[in-house]
Amino acid sequence: MPPISEDYLQRTAWRLSRADGLVLAPALRFRNHGIVGGIISQWERAWELRDGCVLLQDISGATTTRFEVREHDDQGVTELRGVSRVVSTIEQVLTRVDMPSLDETSVGNADDVSSIGIVKNGTKGRRPNLVILRASKASLHREWPRYLADEDRNWDLCVSWYGDEIPSYAEESEYFFHQKRDMKFTAIANLILNQPHLLEYQNFWLPDDDLETSWRDINRLFNIFRRSMLELAQPALSGNSNSYVNHLVTRQTPEYFLRYCDFIELMCPMLSRELLEICLPAFRGTTQAFCLDHIWGGLQGRVPGRTAIIDDVVVTHSRPMGVAYDGSEAMDEGNRLAALYGIEGSFTVHGGISRDRCLL
Repeated sequence: MPPISEDYLQRTAWRLSRADGLVLAPALRFRNHGIVGGIISQWERAWELRDGCVLLQDISGATTTRFEVREHDDQGVTELRGVSRVVSTIEQVLTRVDMPSLDETSVGNADDVSSIGIVKNGTKGRRPNLVILRASKASLHREWPRYLADEDRNWDLCVSWYGDEIPSYAEESEYFFHQKRDMKFTAIANLILNQPHLLEYQNFWLPDDDLETSWRDINRLFNIFRRSMLELAQPALSGNSNSYVNHLVTRQTPEYFLRYCDFIELMCPMLSRELLEICLPAFRGTTQAFCLDHIWGGLQGRVPGRTAIIDDVVVTHSRPMGVAYDGSEAMDEGNRLAALYGIEGSFTVHGGISRDRCLL
């Protein structure tokens, strides 16, 4: 049998099942630093490649299943098997799979990505972060006050425009793409699939276009994300009467600098490049994207200290949810998405960092 490498394990999705057919994780991911994503279980919290075998471990490093290569094809290993050390009568199977998606096409709506291209030459590659904004003529992003010099901005702006007419200010952003079809996350996934150079950035923020924020606060958000070594996060939502909050856990808790939480909302998630790449198939085919904000936490592995609501940065959600929202359709889509990934939702807060004396 051919050897298996860490790189191959990490860029491949795996279905974890029992030999009797019971699926434990439809899309398990082997991630950096021995993190296991796609399953929330005390027995599969870490992984290691040792002597050609893949080890699933508990958080203490005790091996719970040792998998050996059984099948392969021209692309590499396709199946590994091992007997559970927790229940010795159970044989477990890792099978190479494609990441699940509600959209079964290979590239989505490629004809719906018409590009004006990189409109500010010379900036790409200098800034480490990218804001991808799905926007129309009602977008608030041109009203974001700056409060800092352009040369100090640590992010570029990529606008995915769904309005009928291209605005006169298109060249104010580093990238502008006209995507008239699709809802937010399907559009973003199709955009990146057709413009893969966008993934050259380190971290990504995907806000709705009805948020009130500022250039300075976006800078701060990215800096806190990086310095706190987060993989998934969001700013807190203002508790003011003019701010619409969908989930109470996302409302700012003023005594905290940030709170470690299992849940990050659809409205304004921030993701590392590695996690965004893993999550892109889950984006595709979604309309309301109901349940997606539980899926990306599960694919991250819900590692304590890596996911947070950043209370030090507050945005105002200026419009109520539900203007073009069909609850029954959203629930149906969410149930189908949850079934693809086998990940249950959680709103648990695991503590955080007090605002007192925090200088980040």
